[in-house]
Amino acid sequence: MCNNGFIDPVKNRFSSLFTYDCCIDFFKLAAPKSDEELALVRYAAHIGEAMSEAMRITVKPGVSEAEVAAAITSTCIAMGGFTAEILMRSGPEYIGWGPPAWQYRSQVLRIIQEGDIVLSEIFALYGMYETQHQAAVAVGNIHPELERAALVARECYEIGVGALKEGITFGEVVDAMERPLLEAGGWHVHPLVHSINPYGPIGFGTAPGIELLPQAGRYGNVGRLPNPGRDLILQEGMCFAFEPNCAFGNHLANIGGTVIVGKNEGIELNSNSTQLMRAEY
Repeated sequence: MCNNGFIDPVKNRFSSLFTYDCCIDFFKLAAPKSDEELALVRYAAHIGEAMSEAMRITVKPGVSEAEVAAAITSTCIAMGGFTAEILMRSGPEYIGWGPPAWQYRSQVLRIIQEGDIVLSEIFALYGMYETQHQAAVAVGNIHPELERAALVARECYEIGVGALKEGITFGEVVDAMERPLLEAGGWHVHPLVHSINPYGPIGFGTAPGIELLPQAGRYGNVGRLPNPGRDLILQEGMCFAFEPNCAFGNHLANIGGTVIVGKNEGIELNSNSTQLMRAEY
């Protein structure tokens, strides 16, 4: 369970299993990708980039969240990709994480309004290789704390890209990525970074989570989560989903994309979802 109370069965299962030697050994063998495999990862990221752009050009006042989700999904399929789901919410402030509520219960679709921020986690797959994209779109003038949070998240992203190189441990990457978050006094909802192809190390860091908010006291276990895989030494060709997120009070910003471990620094596969995008209307 993430520190926002949202259950992610895959990440939760892997974070537990990654403490076992067999799982660690499997990850070390499976995570470094060949050039042929990386070509598939790169095309998946290309699809994800297009999905993020489809989101940006669709988001505007008067459009429903469902219309945005449809534009994202149809772009993926039209390019020969596959996507299982979209995590997405919108509003002038939002501090949870998960799929749109209308996907799992009957309710009126939310209509996007001026001053909203639309946050998402987009999954793009090609040839069974996955990339992830944390597309965020500002609708007109958003709250100043959202702007500030997006800048902190971007700084976390840039530092993480610089640190993601062979020979360094995953824990060192997490520690470097969360420094701007700690210095700014923000909190975060979900991991700053985790591996993909396959899932394995998950970086929650030491920064506070949603448990510090007064309303969290009404719920059950919203405590801190461990950082499995901190001692893993990175190898070239490993793939990581960057999800730097920062919140001040009830104002959360989330950006990121897929980055490959390089010899001297990370290799970025995305550009639009790695910074706050602006709706055009």
